[in-house]
Amino acid sequence: MRLPDLMATGWTEIWAHKMRSFLSFFAIAIGIATFFYTLSILSQKYSRLDQTAEVAGAGRVETRTNHPLTMAQYKDLKNRLPEGSSLSLLSDDYNIQTNWWNTLYHRGNQLIGATVYGILPSWQEADFVYNLEGRFINWQDVENKHRVALLVVFPREVNKTKRHFWWDDEDEHLLRVKDYAEHHHLLHQQVILHSQTFTIVGILHLPPERNDVRLPQNREWRPTLYIPYTTWYDLYPDEDDSRPVKIRVVTGKESTARSAGSTLTSYLRSQFGVDEKPEIEFFREKIEERLKESRESLSNMLFMGIIAMIAGGIGIMNVTMAVIFSRTKEIGIRRALGASRRDILFQFVVEAMLLGLCGAVAGMVLGYLAVLHLAENTSQMTFSWWVVAGSILIALVTSFLFALYPAWQAAKLKPVEALKNE
Repeated sequence: MRLPDLMATGWTEIWAHKMRSFLSFFAIAIGIATFFYTLSILSQKYSRLDQTAEVAGAGRVETRTNHPLTMAQYKDLKNRLPEGSSLSLLSDDYNIQTNWWNTLYHRGNQLIGATVYGILPSWQEADFVYNLEGRFINWQDVENKHRVALLVVFPREVNKTKRHFWWDDEDEHLLRVKDYAEHHHLLHQQVILHSQTFTIVGILHLPPERNDVRLPQNREWRPTLYIPYTTWYDLYPDEDDSRPVKIRVVTGKESTARSAGSTLTSYLRSQFGVDEKPEIEFFREKIEERLKESRESLSNMLFMGIIAMIAGGIGIMNVTMAVIFSRTKEIGIRRALGASRRDILFQFVVEAMLLGLCGAVAGMVLGYLAVLHLAENTSQMTFSWWVVAGSILIALVTSFLFALYPAWQAAKLKPVEALKNE
């Protein structure tokens, strides 16, 4: 028989015994649902991490020092890095107590809760996910220590749990920067910070958290004001000159990241002594670590999917053996009329694979519903074609393997013995 005829015959048999067929592919459907959900989540994580790596920049290296670099040192270090590298400095407020409480004043209004960082124009060259309104800080601002600032504005996210910060416990009459910025357009406005007047030359509109592909530690969780790097160190003087700074290098090629890391280490030690022991962080290693964590977290679900598929395969084997037993006389008639053993084998294998295909379709529907209700972020789910193809292939292969033995036994039946069966 031709394949279309085998499929038609198999489908007729499945439809004639709907309850039996449903019970046969139910376990297959559960297994496929598990596979579909797990592979979809894993595919989404891979896709998101690819976007994270693309936004972050290739060959990215980061470190931190407790000694602020002068602009002369910045230029010297940049010349030592691989050609075409981007070098950025970011003042780190981790050890500066005053930076946890920055009060702004705008038109007589007292605004609390701002975090202030000093940056260079090169900070824009990686992890820039904002919609910029106005202009960015330029090198003239840095060289002349201009009192200009960039303000980060948070999006309005509906039905989102509000993050709780320590300043939320303060007096209710105080205005918070985040809330104030939502209702006042501050571009080109002047604000007072530590008795200094700053002009807000740019607004950085953050994307919604679900669309922010940066690593969590690189996102702004608090209202933030970015000012020129040199201005920041004038604004926050420190007696022992121990003011931390984050150094970021993006070489543009992963192959030159190690070289850039070695250059950073040797340069910082040459400038600040042999006791300087910078910890070099390679961004690619962070990405690979997150991929590893994702695979490990989903491995248990894949294992459960395999168990369900085996159970489904055993169910299909049992049903196929029962069908063969009930249709032994039919097999004898077909053999007597000239059907070959291969025809009999294909007949039952195709019928079993149709059951597997039904289980795959039902399983993908269940998996899709599971993704919609259980996934952390459904807005960027891609449902890659290979996930669909993989789910169908797994179901078909499982059905084929577990139906092969009973189908082979049916093909071995002799016509005379099969016709004697009642």
